[in-house]
Amino acid sequence: MKTYTFPPDHCYGEVFGIAKTTTGTYVCPGWHLVPDGTTRDQIRFNITVNTSKKEVTPIAPKSLTSKRKWTVNGSKEGVTYQITEINGTWDCSCPAKNFFRGDCKHIKGKKSEKISA
Repeated sequence: MKTYTFPPDHCYGEVFGIAKTTTGTYVCPGWHLVPDGTTRDQIRFNITVNTSKKEVTPIAPKSLTSKRKWTVNGSKEGVTYQITEINGTWDCSCPAKNFFRGDCKHIKGKKSEKISA
């Protein structure tokens, strides 16, 4: 029976699970790839084992090409909200934008002004 040895996790020690996903079978925590059909009896931990860390390449933020901002009146008198559109992504400071999926009525209104303009 082939065994697979990994370093113990710094938080969980030798506590682990085997996760089967669409991309393969893994020993977690750590997401160590193992062959399909690997059992718990085949997993060992050794503090001296050094698994190579994957090199992470930082992703540069997208350059800001378009940013627009509007202040709109809310339904109640004296209440205003901020609408922003950054590179095609819309946001509004109203409560409805946080509670519902999709655009709130303020964003829909600004988009319709933009189309008709």
